[in-house]
Amino acid sequence: MSLFVLLSLIASVSYGTSDFFGGLAARRLNVVHATAGTYVVATVIVGGALLVLGGEWSVDATIAGSIAGLLAIVGFVAFYAALAIGPMSLLSPAIALVGGVVPVAVAAAAGQSLSALAWGAIAVAVVATGLISVPSTRSRERITMRAAVLALVAGLGLGGSIVALDASSEESGLVPALVEMLVGLVVLGVLLLVMRAARSRIGLFAVFEPPPASTRQRITARRSWGFATVAGLLLGVSNALIVLALHAGNLAVVSVVVSLYPLATVVLAAIVLRERLSALQIVGIVLAVFACATLSFA
Repeated sequence: MSLFVLLSLIASVSYGTSDFFGGLAARRLNVVHATAGTYVVATVIVGGALLVLGGEWSVDATIAGSIAGLLAIVGFVAFYAALAIGPMSLLSPAIALVGGVVPVAVAAAAGQSLSALAWGAIAVAVVATGLISVPSTRSRERITMRAAVLALVAGLGLGGSIVALDASSEESGLVPALVEMLVGLVVLGVLLLVMRAARSRIGLFAVFEPPPASTRQRITARRSWGFATVAGLLLGVSNALIVLALHAGNLAVVSVVVSLYPLATVVLAAIVLRERLSALQIVGIVLAVFACATLSFA
């Protein structure tokens, strides 16, 4: 298996598991608080990886990381807000589908060279991601308009951040990833201050508040911060691996493999939260495995 495909696959699993724990944290905590906690831990992880693996600081790497950071933080806040509403097994794949199509479209427009087999596998992976978002006919869970809008914003932001990271040079190493996380922390800090000042006057930030107690599934605050910590650890690992994979491989392949992260989220939601899988979701999982295997050799 190609090294960058393997890195992308590990990043995908880490990413999906991180989203699951981040979504659980957001069901009990304020969404921005949960995201901030996740980002702090992820920044420490990426910073430690940069010290070990190294990287060259440059204007290009800083710009790429800054743009990625702005896009990613918008995506993550919207992502966790959507997952807090639920259902995870539907929203996570929908966000991944949008987030995966954006880099693939950019790669195709830029004329990146891939074999016909590779492009075919990418198409299968995109279809697989879409199928994973099809709910069971027995499930009563449905995506609300509010959740759909948040999912679209999240997908565009996260997909755009991968495109921005791909613009950095290989010599920059994990510098863009660290800059991305630091920019996200700054934006979150500003957002927290604005929310604290404006909460009593306007309802603009109601979307970031935790859901009603009935939907929190009795998750305590201590456990929620624990979930946010685990999510941050996995997010840091995922971000570092994504940048390394982008430096070693192709934007379209890396992004589409990473976009399969809902596999981890959906499986965990089915096991832990008892969210039912539809027949089409199972087909999507099979197609996703087939697409990854094909890409590894194409």
